[in-house]
Amino acid sequence: MTKKKYLYTTGQFARLNGINKRTLHYYDEIGLFSPEFKGENGYRYYTCFQTVQLELILMLRKVDLSIEEIIRYQQSPSGTSFSELITEKKKLIDKSIQELLNAKSFLEQKSQKLSLSLTAKEGEIELLTLPEQRILLSDPITGAYDDDDFAVAGEFSLRLKSIYGLYDNFGSRILAEKIVTGNYHDYDCFFAYGREDIKIYDAVRPEGTYLRVFCLGGWKNLENVYQNICTFAEENQMELVGYSYEEGLNEMSLQSRDDYITMITVGCKKSG
Repeated sequence: MTKKKYLYTTGQFARLNGINKRTLHYYDEIGLFSPEFKGENGYRYYTCFQTVQLELILMLRKVDLSIEEIIRYQQSPSGTSFSELITEKKKLIDKSIQELLNAKSFLEQKSQKLSLSLTAKEGEIELLTLPEQRILLSDPITGAYDDDDFAVAGEFSLRLKSIYGLYDNFGSRILAEKIVTGNYHDYDCFFAYGREDIKIYDAVRPEGTYLRVFCLGGWKNLENVYQNICTFAEENQMELVGYSYEEGLNEMSLQSRDDYITMITVGCKKSG
């Protein structure tokens, strides 16, 4: 080996490529990746040019190609087979990336809601302007939250999962005119917010002015909150319009039902 200075021992080549030298020994033993030279003393020697081949093998392993599949390709390599291999793996990578992006979006939504719950103040009514928001709607419900309503919730949950995979929790909506007349439990349906990258939705929550208030505790407290909303609207010469949207904020961090926080967002406009 007159060019020994251009060769790397197993330990040197392993450090150069950031892997364990025992992995190189194993790859050599199974015929996946072998050194360029083997000395009479049994020592393995690799060249710098083998780094490219090793990087390809490591990359293929990262995308879950089995050792058997890689060896099978190496035994009968061709441009066509490698192109097909790359195309298939690119599709799997794209799918994995989308799943990770969906998971990131899901966690961001949960984080935003938890942040709101940490700053929520009982009974404080906020006036705000919201943009148009696409929404998906369930079949009608009675608001009794009986077996029929839970069946609707189950079907709606399955629909959301089929569209989004991961999705944030859904809420309930009720007509504003029913709140004004004191029918606080006569719900319309369940709803969930649509996503901009998926053009599937049933209706829109229109752009406009809304009142937002937080209800701390169980559903029994909602009636008092709605009464306060009606009083606030009357005192400020406002009219409730459209729908009221109820969303739970902290389902993932509840210790008891008394810790439950509901965010209520209801449309409004100036009277007259």
